Amino acid sequence: MRLLLGLACISSSSTGPVHPSVTEVAPAAVPTSHWELDLDLQMEWLAPGVWRHVSWQTLDSGLRYPSNGLLIEEEDQVLLIDTAWGERSTEALLKWSERNLGRPVSAVFSTHWHDDRLGGAAVLQTMGVPFYAHPLTVSAAKARRLPEPQAIEDLRPGQAATWFGLEIFYPGPGHTADNTMVWVPQAKLLVGGCAVRSEQAGGMGNTGDAVLSEWSASLERAKERYPHAERVLPGHGDLGNLSLLAHTQALLDQGSQAPAH
Repeated sequence: MRLLLGLACISSSSTGPVHPSVTEVAPAAVPTSHWELDLDLQMEWLAPGVWRHVSWQTLDSGLRYPSNGLLIEEEDQVLLIDTAWGERSTEALLKWSERNLGRPVSAVFSTHWHDDRLGGAAVLQTMGVPFYAHPLTVSAAKARRLPEPQAIEDLRPGQAATWFGLEIFYPGPGHTADNTMVWVPQAKLLVGGCAVRSEQAGGMGNTGDAVLSEWSASLERAKERYPHAERVLPGHGDLGNLSLLAHTQALLDQGSQAPAH
């Protein structure tokens, strides 16, 4: 599923007319790599036990914009990396797990506090699904009166911790002060989140909460820790490889800015 990429990494609401080509939901017994839950939420199989969820919002500019996350089967757990973009899509995502995997989501990790990562937290609270984040994300959510995740270990730049069999890595500030990454070893996949720009991105997008002076160094720490990553999932846009980190650094060096939204 090729995703048209536009700007950056924050929020808006409502729906719009443009979305990827629709693929019908296949019966569970029929192998498929894509599921179209509705106009605002799609699933894509990436590797055994690993699915990308793509949720859509219409930005203030009127542009339809996608956001990435992962759903992972880890032993007897189903783990969600970042909520879908909005409560309705998050609820649909949780129901998809029960219907297609036969198990509910066990726990959720949000890679930073923006609503394309944490915007479905109210649904998680209602459904009793525990959700976690870096302590900096918890502090940011508390300051903005958002639903507060449970804090993981207080990682310093360059440190990592194990979370339900996955590795949570804090590279340091970038897109936000709290942006974290997730390493999925069975798929050799690094979830870069919004600290990483897609290949199609021509600028840094919305940098209202960014720490521009430290962003490139944070990406360098990620490159050093995961030199064998075969795939990298940016916060928005197409799946890529480690070159996305260098691409993001190049955009930072250029000082290129896409229109804010």
